[in-house]
Amino acid sequence: MLVVEDDAGLRLALEHGLAAEGFAVETVGDADSACARLSDSRHAVVLLDWGLPDGDGGTAACRRLRSLHPEGHIVMLTGRSDPRDEQAALAAGARAFLTKGIDLGDLAARLRQLLSTG
Repeated sequence: MLVVEDDAGLRLALEHGLAAEGFAVETVGDADSACARLSDSRHAVVLLDWGLPDGDGGTAACRRLRSLHPEGHIVMLTGRSDPRDEQAALAAGARAFLTKGIDLGDLAARLRQLLSTG
C-alpha cells in the first residue's frame, strides 16, 4: 500500500498502524513522489490525501495516479465531508472516499474488503 499524506505525523501514524494491521506500507508526502513510486512499483492500494500542498490534491492527483496505475485501488482520505467532493473523487477514479479520523480497525477492514472484491 502507498500512503500519500503531507502531514508527517499522520503519515507516520498510518504507516505504523496499517503495518500493525498486516499491510505492507510505503509512504510519501506529495503527488509527484507518489507518481514516481508508482512508476517504480505497483501497489494494490493508494491511500490518497485530498489536500496535498503541491496543488495536485483531490481529483487532479487521483486522475494522475489512476492513469499510471489503472488496476490499482485509489482510496481518498480526507477531512472533507461534502457529498459533492465524494462524487468528484469517485468520478476521478477513486474506489472509496473515507473521512480522516476513521478508526484504524475500520480503515483496515474497509481496505481488506476493497482488496477482496477486486
